[in-house]
Amino acid sequence: MRALLPLLLLLVATAADAARHRRPFHPDVALNAGYDNNGGGGCTDSFCGGNCYNGHTGNDFNLGVGNDVLAGAAGTVTAAVQGCPDYGYYCSPCGGNCGNHVRIRHPDGTQSLFCHLKNGSLTVGVGAQVGCGQKIGQSASSGCSTGPHLHFGFYPGGAGRDPYDGPCSNHGGGWVDQGRFGRSPSPACENHCECNPGQIDERGCGNCGRHRRVCGGDCKWGGFGACEGQGPCGPGQQQSEPCCDCGARTRTCGGNCQWGDWGACGGPDPPGPPACGTGKPGDCAIGATRCVEGCLTCVDTVFPTPERCDARDNDCDATTDEDATELADPPPPLAAELEDLSAPGALHPGERATIWATFRNVGSAPWPASATWIGVTGPDDEASPLRDGWSAYDVATGISEEVPPGGAVTVSFPVRMPGEAVPVDTYFGVAVRGGPVMCPASGFDFAPDRLAPVEGAAVLAEDAGAPEDDAAAPAEAPSAASSSADGGCAALPTPLLLLLALRRRRRRADSP
Repeated sequence: MRALLPLLLLLVATAADAARHRRPFHPDVALNAGYDNNGGGGCTDSFCGGNCYNGHTGNDFNLGVGNDVLAGAAGTVTAAVQGCPDYGYYCSPCGGNCGNHVRIRHPDGTQSLFCHLKNGSLTVGVGAQVGCGQKIGQSASSGCSTGPHLHFGFYPGGAGRDPYDGPCSNHGGGWVDQGRFGRSPSPACENHCECNPGQIDERGCGNCGRHRRVCGGDCKWGGFGACEGQGPCGPGQQQSEPCCDCGARTRTCGGNCQWGDWGACGGPDPPGPPACGTGKPGDCAIGATRCVEGCLTCVDTVFPTPERCDARDNDCDATTDEDATELADPPPPLAAELEDLSAPGALHPGERATIWATFRNVGSAPWPASATWIGVTGPDDEASPLRDGWSAYDVATGISEEVPPGGAVTVSFPVRMPGEAVPVDTYFGVAVRGGPVMCPASGFDFAPDRLAPVEGAAVLAEDAGAPEDDAAAPAEAPSAASSSADGGCAALPTPLLLLLALRRRRRRADSP
């Protein structure tokens, strides 16, 4: 297995006093790839064979993931690196190619290196004193590695050396008992002091705590004392709890082993599209239940749009079809279109005239006979001063025949200019069963200009189009109930005065 690129370490020991190591694990496993003694141009193991690969600076032992890795000799930890994934890849730079690793300096100045360890398994930190055979972590395949194994590096000088004795070894003498080449060395430790009497070894423990041990008079380490100064959590640990009625919040333990602040409350939306009431008028009344900041909330799903003639409150202002000029498809039940209008442009004080208008039913429902009329709204939504013999102050004329969808009706009704100077602006529109038809052009404004009295002559608007023999007399007003309905365009009298096509809508409901 390809494992490690050279790591340069500053060491001071000589070959004569190099520490001897036990095997750095428990099981007797095979040597997977030995040290390359050739120094380039192929590889040569310590016994002049090829159980190595070019440029290899250590010995790879075939350990699986999770085997205990042990210190081969007593010493002080000078590097303890973790955070790399348990499985790396060829030439992965994590941990300087070594992945998660531990480096130990021994009392004689030599060093040993343990690479590709399991993330989170390290039991020692920098500065810790370790004894021969003490667990320092577990094996894995982190860093520049293509499979689980342990890379053991032996450094009696400035560069790595082969710890095995053999005819082609560049150093040898690194093991207490190397045994048969290709297998694991002996598990026996070199017989020397683990530590100096009275020496103290302090290590991290628990959640940011510390404990320590003392070297006895036999040059052996005593046991570690109690773990002190621990925090309530471990770095990176997370905790979650529910909040409001659909959410949860999370907090994370910091590097000081103390809990951080709770995060925002949030959660997933409930399954399905449950409808709810927004409390808004019109089309905007129906919303959907969503989880907002952890709480079930009715949110808008429909937003105001310009009014259309469709019997709906599109702009969500609590009024239906006001100012709507575009007819929807399909149309609403009640809709009217002003197709023709004949009305005087000016009247003398006290003068009478007749208005003719043709309306087409462009809705989907018929206009019932005797329940449809032309409603009237005067200035400032009051009674119109133009009334003249109407059946009611707010009804100019009724429609006595049913008007089917697509059909048209022509109506006529009298008006009279009051003698006194008062506002006369009046709106006339189709009403069915007491309610005004709102759109798309269901009525018109009538506001004749008042003329000063002219003795001996009746004054008509410009371009009136009246016959010459009637030019000097006002038009005769037909009955207030005069109307004509058919399935197409009603036959209209010759227009007498100015044709108007105003599209103003009013909300007032006119009833008899």
